[in-house]
Amino acid sequence: MKKFRLKYFFLAILSGCLVAVSFPKINAFYLVWIAFIPVIYTSLRNCVKNSLVYGFVFGFTCYAISLFWMFPFLKFNTNTIQALIASFLLWSYLALYFSVWMGMLSFSRRHFHPLVSSLYAASSWVVLEYVRTYFITGFGWNLLGYSQTSFSYIIQFADIFGVYGISFIIVFVNMLIYYWFKGSKGKTFIVYVLAIFIILGIYGYIKINTYSNPYGEKLTVGVVQPNIDQYKKWDDKYIKDNFESIKNLVTKFENEALDLAVYPETVLPGYLQYEGEIIDFVEEVSKYSRLNLFGGASYDAGDRIYNSVFAVTAGNKNLGKHDKNHLVIFGEYIPFKKILAKYFGVLNTLGDFSKSKYMNILKYDNIFVGTTICSENFFPNLARKSVLNGAKILTNHTNDAWFLDSYAPYQHFVMNVFRAIENRKNVIVSANTGISSIIDSAGNITKITTVNKEEAFAGEAYQNTVITVYDKIGNIFCYMCMFFTMFIIVIVFII
Repeated sequence: MKKFRLKYFFLAILSGCLVAVSFPKINAFYLVWIAFIPVIYTSLRNCVKNSLVYGFVFGFTCYAISLFWMFPFLKFNTNTIQALIASFLLWSYLALYFSVWMGMLSFSRRHFHPLVSSLYAASSWVVLEYVRTYFITGFGWNLLGYSQTSFSYIIQFADIFGVYGISFIIVFVNMLIYYWFKGSKGKTFIVYVLAIFIILGIYGYIKINTYSNPYGEKLTVGVVQPNIDQYKKWDDKYIKDNFESIKNLVTKFENEALDLAVYPETVLPGYLQYEGEIIDFVEEVSKYSRLNLFGGASYDAGDRIYNSVFAVTAGNKNLGKHDKNHLVIFGEYIPFKKILAKYFGVLNTLGDFSKSKYMNILKYDNIFVGTTICSENFFPNLARKSVLNGAKILTNHTNDAWFLDSYAPYQHFVMNVFRAIENRKNVIVSANTGISSIIDSAGNITKITTVNKEEAFAGEAYQNTVITVYDKIGNIFCYMCMFFTMFIIVIVFII
C-alpha cells in the first residue's frame, strides 16, 4: 500500500466542497459537472485501500457541509454532545458510499478503455445512490441529480430514468472531462460531452414546451402555509389560537371558487375521527373548496396510529384518507425505543406511528389526487405508484418547522420538482413552514412561498392522464447499472 499523501486529501476535500455547494440553498449547480475530477484523478492513481480512505474524506466533507443543518436541528432537541455524536455518525455513514465508490473506481483503473471506465463509474455511483435511498430505512436526501433542479433543460430526461438518470449523466460527464484533460483520444471526449448536452438540451426544450402549464384539465387550487411554531403546534393551550390564525388565512379564498385546497402535514393536531374542536374547524374552513386535503393523525380498529391526509368535501363529507407508507426513523417510529430512550431522553417525546402499505388515491368528482406526506417524496416509487393507481395530480404535505432556519427546507423541496418531471404531473406542496408551491408538469415553479412566513395563495394547476416511460419501467435503469457494475467487477477478477 502506498503512503497517504497530503495532496490527495486536499483533492478529496476540494471535491467534497464543490459537490456540497451544488445543492440548495447555495445552489451552485454548475460546479457539480467538474466536481468529481479531483477525486477521479485521486482514485486512478491510488490503490483500493488508499482510495477508500480518500473517498471517506470526500463524502464526509460533502455531507458535513451540505447536511450541517443536522447539528443545530438535533441540538435543539437534545444537547450539544448528543447532537454532535448523532451528526457525526450520519455524516460518516453517508460518507461510506463515497468511499466505496472511489474504491470501486480504483479497483478497475488499469483494465478498461476510458469510455468503458466512464460508464462503470457512472453505473456504480447510481447503484450506491439507489442502495442509499432504500437500504434499512433509506435516506434519499441530496442525491446527485437533485443538485440540478435549476438546470431545467437537462433534468427533463428524468421522465425516462428518474433522478438516478441525472446522477448517471453527471458522473459520466465528469469522467469524460477528466479523460479530455488527461489528453486521451485528443478531442474525442469533449465531443462526447458536447453531444450529451446538445441532445439533452433539445429533449428538454421539447418537453418543457409540451408540458408547461397550461397542460391538461385546469383546477383552481388554494395552498395554506400556517407557519405555526413546532412546539405551539402540539400544545393544547394554543390549539384555539392556531385554528383562528388558519381561519383568517383562508378567508383569502372567499372569492376564488377553489376546486382543491391543500393543507400541510398534521395541520390537525389530533384525531379528525372524534375530536369535536377539530371537526368544527374542518367544517368551517372546508366550505371554501370543493375538495380539501388536511394532514392529521388517524387510528384504526386495532388502535394503530397513522400519519394521514384526509379528503373532505365542502359539505364536510369525509371521503377517505391516505396513510403514510414510509416512516421517518427516530421521528415517526423508534427502533429499540426502550433501550435507546435511556440515553436519548427526547425519544420518549417522539411519535410511534404505524405505516400503511397502500397508496390511496383521494378523489372527488373529476379530481384524482395522489398524495405524499413529508419524507415520502424522497422515494420516487411512491409518487409513481400513485400515478399508476390513477392519480392525475400530486400533492406533498409537509412540516419543515423541525428544521428551523436552515438549508433543509430548500433541499427537501427540490425533490418535488423531480416527482413532477418523472410523472409529468403538477405537484402542489403545502408546508406548515418551509416552501409551499405549485409545480407544473415540466418542473416549472409557478407559485412559491418563502420560508418561515404565514401565507395562503390561490393559483392554477392542471390534471392529466399522462403515463411516462419512467412510470412504465420504474427503476429498471438502476438494475441495469447493477448488472453492468457486477459484470465489470467480475471481468476484473478474471483478468
